[in-house]
Amino acid sequence: MAADIDPAAIKVKLLEKKVEAAAGIKLEEAHVIVTGGRGIGSAEGFKQLEDLANLLKGAVGASRPPCDNGWVPDSSQIGLTGKIVSPDLYIAVALSGSSQHLSGCSGAKTIVAINKDPEANIFRVAQFGVVGDWKKVLPAFTEKVKELLA
Repeated sequence: MAADIDPAAIKVKLLEKKVEAAAGIKLEEAHVIVTGGRGIGSAEGFKQLEDLANLLKGAVGASRPPCDNGWVPDSSQIGLTGKIVSPDLYIAVALSGSSQHLSGCSGAKTIVAINKDPEANIFRVAQFGVVGDWKKVLPAFTEKVKELLA
């Protein structure tokens, strides 16, 4: 049955449709997720997260600010307005742990937090935490993972 709609009444027009190809492991299926927040500071910083995620055969996620800033694709967003995930290991790097973000990762079995602010919300839910600058902590952590996997 055809809808009887006057074409002049239609106010929305589709200009373009983009299909974003997903590379690697889907966030929803990953056993390990390395996630970055606003504190990463740039798209370049997310390359280091990708290195660790690749070592652990995991995926890279993000809180909303990195997505809004265009550092990572919107499909990487975890949280209330992003994806809901429940990996075995969730490594949260330089993210504060807002309630919106935590609603997307609260199903993780183990959360490891790296943040320079000892009062960051993420430490309230993390089983393990490192208070420090991610630019110093993450390379050392990644090297230790390489040693253990060798």
